[in-house]
Amino acid sequence: MDMATDVRPQTDAIEELLAAVWSEVLDGTPVGPADNFFDLGGDSLLILETIALAREEGLDYTPLDLIENQTVAELAARVTAATAPLVEAEVTDGIPLTFAQQQLCTRQPHPRYVTQAVLWRVEDDLDAEVLAQALPAVLDPHDSFRLRLDGSRLRLAADAGFTLERLDLSGGTERERAEAVLRETTRLQRSLDPVGGPTVRGALLDLGPAGRRLFLTAHHLAVDSASWRILRGELAAACRRPAREQPGQQATTPYGVWAQRIGATRPVPGPPTAGGGLPWAPWGRLDNGGEPFSRATTARVRTPADLTATLLELARRDLGTGMDSVVLAAVTTAVAQVYGTDLVACDIERHGRDQAGAGTDISRTTGWFTDLRTVRLAPGGPAERLVKSADHALHDPDGGVATRTVPAALVNYLGRFTERPQEMFAEAEETFADDRHPDNHLTHPVEVHAAVNGAHLVTVLTCDGAAPDGQRAQELADAYAAALESIAAGPREEA
Repeated sequence: MDMATDVRPQTDAIEELLAAVWSEVLDGTPVGPADNFFDLGGDSLLILETIALAREEGLDYTPLDLIENQTVAELAARVTAATAPLVEAEVTDGIPLTFAQQQLCTRQPHPRYVTQAVLWRVEDDLDAEVLAQALPAVLDPHDSFRLRLDGSRLRLAADAGFTLERLDLSGGTERERAEAVLRETTRLQRSLDPVGGPTVRGALLDLGPAGRRLFLTAHHLAVDSASWRILRGELAAACRRPAREQPGQQATTPYGVWAQRIGATRPVPGPPTAGGGLPWAPWGRLDNGGEPFSRATTARVRTPADLTATLLELARRDLGTGMDSVVLAAVTTAVAQVYGTDLVACDIERHGRDQAGAGTDISRTTGWFTDLRTVRLAPGGPAERLVKSADHALHDPDGGVATRTVPAALVNYLGRFTERPQEMFAEAEETFADDRHPDNHLTHPVEVHAAVNGAHLVTVLTCDGAAPDGQRAQELADAYAAALESIAAGPREEA
């Protein structure tokens, strides 16, 4: 028998499935066997989405598999058939807090109110009872929703204690319904308790003619931005299958296991150095930050679709970098311009799931995996050079530095988000509970959160209330928008 002819049809079928999965995640971009995932605009967070979708099609691979085999044809030779998960014993107590959790959560005046939330439109024909049964079935296998804060460490409770509330908010005017959404989502959010539980709450909101919304809120210790992507995919899959087929165990390494393993392996930067902070915010690393969040200023930049497309193309085709490098370069340029500094230090908030370690698979594990890396850049010169310097600082294994004072900015690039046709759960437009308590504070003088949402790069810039007049969020946002345009326009360095 000719083994080549026996294996090739199976490989072709796997390539077709992988190409379809990648295309769906990458906004319908045509994908062929020789196409490179990262050249098409993929990033480390989108890898997680491809893994979830591929598993629904019966294929299994890890983030490392895709990083090492970046084309459809290469990956097709490595994927395996999805199998029942290997169950790892949970760690029930003595789970360490990561450096990021200490810096961004437990030092807040009100750590109880460091939360995240989502509000999703619900498909019209989804039965409410099916949703009510599917949600606990999805949440319970994830140990992160049973985490409880126990002094300076974490422990696991017996269960998540989740039940879905059903709220009829269909009465009144459109304005009254909007006020009810904000009121009820705030109530649910404020009921979270990272010490005694629960750390996750949810409600199905009936808005009458506007349809239904699913609100989920969780303490940040239980989730990060990637966790919501995982949950949305798992919840949609759970709602499509009978209750008797719901998974009863976590599909990947439990959060507590990861936390214990990674605590001893993450690199520690060298001795702290000076420089890169802001003169009006000389906060030490152990300080509690600046003014209450209620005094902060915030501005939003929605980059036009054509400029966003240009930047994405520039990053992946011309510069061989990611969009995170473009955002970092623009932020440091804006900070240097507005605050008159030649050297800008930034803490980079990274999703951390690419540092799982050997024998650890967290591609579908929920929890707060954020990793902080401090980088320092000197804006100036050709934009291309700054973007490449930013990329080197972000991805060089030895590129992190340590600082005595808090860096000028916290920068968090969340990746790309797409709305797919006929999606069971899609982003809703109503205003809901604010994740920040007004008496908590920014951890950095400037905080920047950015994501490519559909066709637009959307960036939210927040400045501490102590920022001098004329150097607050709007001025920074204007300089940031101009920096993005400058990066897109060139000029380019000669090869």
